[in-house]
Amino acid sequence: MPTGCQKPPAVVVPPPPTVGVVESRRMAVPIEISLNGTTRAMEEVVVKARVRGFLTEKHFEEGSLVKKGQLLFVIDEVPYKISLEQAKAKLDEANATLTKAEQSKVREIAQAQLALDQAQLNLGVVEENRAKSLQSRNAASREDVDRAEANRKKYEAQVGSDKASLEQAKADYEVGILAAKAQVEAARAAVRDAEINLGYCRMTAAIDGRIGEAKIKIGNLVGPELGAEFSELATIQQLDPMSVDMRPSARYLERITKLTEQGLEVKLTRTGLEGEMEYAEGGRAYFIDNTIDPTTSTFLMKAKLPNPNGVLLPGAYVGMKFTVEKIDDAVVVPETAVMETEAGPVVYVIDKDHKVMVQRVDAGPTYQGQRILYSGLDAGVPVILEGLQLIRPGLEVKAEPARMPRGIDGKASARGEKDPSPLEKATASRKHETEDDQPHAENARTAVH
Repeated sequence: MPTGCQKPPAVVVPPPPTVGVVESRRMAVPIEISLNGTTRAMEEVVVKARVRGFLTEKHFEEGSLVKKGQLLFVIDEVPYKISLEQAKAKLDEANATLTKAEQSKVREIAQAQLALDQAQLNLGVVEENRAKSLQSRNAASREDVDRAEANRKKYEAQVGSDKASLEQAKADYEVGILAAKAQVEAARAAVRDAEINLGYCRMTAAIDGRIGEAKIKIGNLVGPELGAEFSELATIQQLDPMSVDMRPSARYLERITKLTEQGLEVKLTRTGLEGEMEYAEGGRAYFIDNTIDPTTSTFLMKAKLPNPNGVLLPGAYVGMKFTVEKIDDAVVVPETAVMETEAGPVVYVIDKDHKVMVQRVDAGPTYQGQRILYSGLDAGVPVILEGLQLIRPGLEVKAEPARMPRGIDGKASARGEKDPSPLEKATASRKHETEDDQPHAENARTAVH
């Protein structure tokens, strides 16, 4: 047959690609915030030398638990005992001076002198009057009268002087008593000061907790005036409960503050030999700071967790998570069904003509492998999960239920602030591979526009 008479080869139309779909659904979703935190001791006390002297004794094992009031260090007490004895001797001397001042007779002596001179004055007045009477009868001379008058004036002056001396004696007595009492109080204060300094030679634990390394060895000179290097002897930290510092975003301030007042529960994860693990003990938030950091727009919050075995130590970086909200009827799709594009998150759905259509969505955090959709898609819409690399918008496809791992209730987290770590993803993947497949999705429905 001539070539020009041959029939053209039949055009082979490839069958539409098969894609796996899963229906969007509704479920209750707790919204959890995951943050990095730093463990802190609830209480921390630095044992400091408050007096100067040589360190002579240490009464604890480094790293051991100590009780409040337990003796820890002793500084040489001999110089301070001597100072106390000297202060007590000065107190005795001051008490003796006070007793002497109280028993002083200076007022009585001045009073007696006044009485004596007053009697002499009275006698002088009588003698003057007698001399004047005798002179009027020419029985005494003018000289006798003048002598009696002068004698009376002398005693008047003496009485005036005696009265002034008596007032001065009274004042001196009162001042002497006050001065002696002041000396006694000063001596008592010196005794108290010496007793306090002697007490400072014995340093005890101010709190229950674990004590760290002894920073200064026995035999060294210590004292507050020597600087921190020679005054800070050890540190005690209360480890049970343990506090954790976190810095959430300021946009959660109002919500977290309210939840903290209601006893917000928190969970801690830490890195162990097998990777990240959840700490067995749950805790509660107890502190919200009164300021926001303007550089990071975050605020400080604190939580405390039981630490009965002391496995948590201050200064460790840990993961913290807590629930800030619960959406009772959230629309969710598998996390891998949501594509991030420059225009925002999208999902691929199948329209009534079995063609691929792009649906923009407002996607939220992930919970148990399910991405929360705030808007853009309703429940019951088939979303392409498998075969995404084979499709494009407008392409006709054949849909069949996707095979996907079943979520594990209560194990995954809704992350409002950070994505799962590679370790979390790997762990979840291994866990999913060992479990039964999820039931197939129902027949596809049209996307909500």
